[in-house]
Amino acid sequence: MDDLLLKGRQALSVGEWEKAKNLLEKALAVNESAEVYEELAWTYWWLNDAVRVFNLRTKAYNLFLKDNNKPGAARTSSWIGLDYIEFKGEFAVASGWFQRAENLIEGLPESPELAMIKLLKARWSFQVEKNSEQAYRLINESLRISKSLNNVDGEMLAEALKGFILVVEGKVSEGMPLLDDATLLALTSEERDIKITTITCCYLIDACERIRDYERASQWCNNVKEICRRWKYKAMFANCRMKYAGVLIWKGEWKEAEEELLSASVELSKLRPVQVNACTVRLADLKRRQGDWEEAEKLLRKVESHPLIHLYSAYLYYDKGEYENALNMAERYLRRFTVNEKAERTAVIELLVRIYAKLDRLEEARTMIDELKEITCAINTAPMKAALFNAEGSLNLALKKFESARGNLEDAVDIYDRISAPFETARCRVTLSEVLIKLNLNAQAEAELSSAEELFKKLGAERDLKNTRYILKNLYKNSAGTMGEYEFTGRELEVLRLIAGGRNNEEIADHLFLSVRTVEKHITNIYSKMGVSGKSARAFAASYSVKHKLF
Repeated sequence: MDDLLLKGRQALSVGEWEKAKNLLEKALAVNESAEVYEELAWTYWWLNDAVRVFNLRTKAYNLFLKDNNKPGAARTSSWIGLDYIEFKGEFAVASGWFQRAENLIEGLPESPELAMIKLLKARWSFQVEKNSEQAYRLINESLRISKSLNNVDGEMLAEALKGFILVVEGKVSEGMPLLDDATLLALTSEERDIKITTITCCYLIDACERIRDYERASQWCNNVKEICRRWKYKAMFANCRMKYAGVLIWKGEWKEAEEELLSASVELSKLRPVQVNACTVRLADLKRRQGDWEEAEKLLRKVESHPLIHLYSAYLYYDKGEYENALNMAERYLRRFTVNEKAERTAVIELLVRIYAKLDRLEEARTMIDELKEITCAINTAPMKAALFNAEGSLNLALKKFESARGNLEDAVDIYDRISAPFETARCRVTLSEVLIKLNLNAQAEAELSSAEELFKKLGAERDLKNTRYILKNLYKNSAGTMGEYEFTGRELEVLRLIAGGRNNEEIADHLFLSVRTVEKHITNIYSKMGVSGKSARAFAASYSVKHKLF
């Protein structure tokens, strides 16, 4: 039996699940020991047979108790608790198993089991009891134990959880280095538990998504997906595909995002049914962006319970102009989180500013802006800065501080352009056009709307595209005609054509054998004739050249 158990463990260690199952079932036929039941449960866990996992773990737990092997019973009890969360979403039952594990281990020498139980309690303290102080204490105790025992898996998992909590609380400069170190260790350590490796990586990806660090999230998603392919870890692969879809949505790669979500949903419905809701709410938000409100509503109605349902419902109501309903949903979402959970509150605070502005509740909008500023200072990523500028622009527009709003929104557009967030860029340009119209800068408003129109068309955002075209069509109804025909010199026309071709001033100077200063003078004259200035002037000039077929 010992030889079969050893060979079964070896097969498990290299991902040969079927071979491990056959060896361990033979071992079980010889002797029904707790150790064999424990390892056999893991083979069925990897093979995604939840019914057998629960059955085998329970048998292992009872035999460990019978043999007075308290560490083994505590270890098994901990994993049963996690299974109740992962397979069934039953947190109360899981809590009971965690408590059993703690009772069993109490008074025994320090062990990997004790380190794991403290981590489970820390996660519970933070996510359920909202007690981050206790969570940090338990994590530090777990980390100390793992280091003293040279338990690499326990050490990296403790660092990952601590880093995750720090990031959620807005302490990004402290949390992200811990997550990076833990994840790098998880991916490079020769003696590692693949389950712990993927959990560690998921903490990092989740943290990146919360602070909108999509580039980093994308890189780690690809790493984890490769690990999952190699180890045939289908459930985690599906979960990672779902996370990666969020990155694709942000980048404007909506077709690919939808494919990832639909595939992940099919896989999870077979492997981890309780996680399907996460796919559904993300797909609903994608449909909202695409302008398919009916499908978005249908998908949201299918979700019985998920933390994001109120947030995405709020965004949908806002898009439909139902601001009171949007406010109700947004406030319900916000109440879920304490003021310390800064990363969780960000998305809804940004939306609340716009909702309050639409409802003319400007003092409440100012309060939200103040919190958003505080969060942005703590998190300090480019998307967060853009979100703050965008929110400030919406508030200043409502306050009729049009010049301030213009500056805010132009800064937001610049950042969104730089980080390749096309949907956010396009919507921000539409809001900016509203400000420019208020300032009687219709030509510049047209440039912004034309850029937004192009982005919405490329994305497939049908309602936004229709709305933008409507504004463009009616832009000059109360003004003198449509975009003017301007009189340019031959040299100015050459400069215009090169601007439309995407050349910068230095490249234009080289092409025309002129000094940069002379090119700048020509551009100043062009802008003066068009009546445009500021950051959107070049975009307007390029748009004019294209529409009037100057090149």
